[in-house]
Amino acid sequence: MRKKESFLYYLNPKNVSAAIARYGYTYSVRNTVLVYLAVLAVSVLAGIVFRLDWPEVCAVAAGGMSMAPRSVINSYRNMYEQKRFSDVNLYIEQALYSFKKMPRIITALQDVEKIIPKDSPMRATINEAIQYILYEYSEENSLENGLKRIEQNYRCQRLKDAHTLMLKTEKIGGDYESSIKILLSGRAVWETETCKFQKECKNRQRMVNIALVLVCGVCLFTPLMITKFAPVVDITSSKVYKIGTALMILISVRTYVKADTLASVNWLRNELAMTEEEQAELYRKVKNYDAGREKKKGIRWAALAAGGGILFLLSGRKFLAAACVPVSALMLCQHKIGFGLAKKRCAQEIAKAFPQWLMEISLLLQVSENVNAAIAKSLEEAPAILKESLEEMQAKIMQNPESNEPYMNFMREFQLIEVQSAMGMLYSISSGRGGDADMQIDEILTKNASLMSQSERLANDGRLAALYWQFLFPSVIGGGKLVADMTLVTIAFMTAGLC
Repeated sequence: MRKKESFLYYLNPKNVSAAIARYGYTYSVRNTVLVYLAVLAVSVLAGIVFRLDWPEVCAVAAGGMSMAPRSVINSYRNMYEQKRFSDVNLYIEQALYSFKKMPRIITALQDVEKIIPKDSPMRATINEAIQYILYEYSEENSLENGLKRIEQNYRCQRLKDAHTLMLKTEKIGGDYESSIKILLSGRAVWETETCKFQKECKNRQRMVNIALVLVCGVCLFTPLMITKFAPVVDITSSKVYKIGTALMILISVRTYVKADTLASVNWLRNELAMTEEEQAELYRKVKNYDAGREKKKGIRWAALAAGGGILFLLSGRKFLAAACVPVSALMLCQHKIGFGLAKKRCAQEIAKAFPQWLMEISLLLQVSENVNAAIAKSLEEAPAILKESLEEMQAKIMQNPESNEPYMNFMREFQLIEVQSAMGMLYSISSGRGGDADMQIDEILTKNASLMSQSERLANDGRLAALYWQFLFPSVIGGGKLVADMTLVTIAFMTAGLC
């Protein structure tokens, strides 16, 4: 797939149309050709303004034509992802409200189908699920399989949670109204934080574009102004200037496309999230960290760097010998730095996963007020980053059910105050010492809403950080170009003086 979707693949206008068609839109080959002609015209104009020769203009045109399709495709992908988010958000809200009024899945689906726009793919998916549930008598679990058809097309954890609740309620009953309240609260937090994230992505992308325009403007006017007041140092005729300018334009276009791609987000799930295997490996790395063994490794690498420094010093290479000193010092501390970064990342993943697990516990407590049983049932689908610690806690609870230590020692090494507070509430419910259990569950829900908001922000920080680096990159581009231009100006001045 990567090979097919390279920049060479999209030089074929038919492939651009095919890529956009995957998002449900029609884009003619003629439009792609017009985009290529526009890029060609802009490249020629840039060549005139920046005083480039035809080889550089051709390079800029070729680079622009290879990257332009990405931007066109991203614009359609943005509309597609925005529509999917809106449809799923509406589906979850209306399905839960309908189910709250009449606890039957088929009724909820039929109610939601009526309010989804007719041209929406979501409506067709819901209709397909309804037809399957109503008429597929050969299937034993027609309800589950019907809802899975929606889940497969819209891979969203919150949608899956709503379906799980509806299935459990229709099969075994229970206090479903409180559970629906939990899911609606989570949906509201998700909608709020996602909308904030969307606005922030647009703002960051706008900042990148402004920075690129400013960089190109500065790099254009600086040599032209110098040439105007000192014609003898006209650097625009230099081949180095022309090649450097062409590279600056190409890198700027690449930066624009990269920022545009980063802002094209699948709002239903975090594409930068760690897999379950990566989470489990990260947790084990932190949990089983052996400081003594890692320190010995660092000493060996530091000794090797120090030995290299001595050899360089004896051979008269003082610069290389001096460079080995900080390398050796870094090797001595690398075990502490590596562990600190891993522990910080692990704490972030726990902070993102814990609210989801706490919501599952809250739902299970609606069926049974037995906290131990709820924790045991939650292990099956618990996030990988929490699973090992939850199993340890469950084993300790079984050994000493009355003790609060298994709850209060849960992931204590990461010093997450919100986690410790929530576990304290769970112990109070378990021991029956906190008064009204329903009131305590409501307190957990209130706390969980705050935790979910923090979790959403943490999940979005990675992409925003990537966009921020794209904002800083233009300054690097402009700085390098100005250094090159000023070097050419200095050489030109010195050459003119000698003449």
